[in-house]
Amino acid sequence: VTRIALADYQARVFIAVRQGVKLQEDSIASIKTKGLIGEKYIRINPGGSDKIIPPNGKIREVEPPVDFEELLSKYIFGKV
Repeated sequence: VTRIALADYQARVFIAVRQGVKLQEDSIASIKTKGLIGEKYIRINPGGSDKIIPPNGKIREVEPPVDFEELLSKYIFGKV
């Protein structure tokens, strides 16, 4: 992650991708956690498109993160 900005009440995350890595236009980015309460990272699932995201392009598909603390709280207090 090289930069995080707020635009129109949405977070915009800028990442650097190694030179030579090609991401399909329909790749999906998601925020994941290492372990139950570990650090967060961005996982990019490749798409199946023949079109490649150009340099300085955008990943348009984003999967919302899972809030494990909220899920655990609901489980503990029987609200699942």
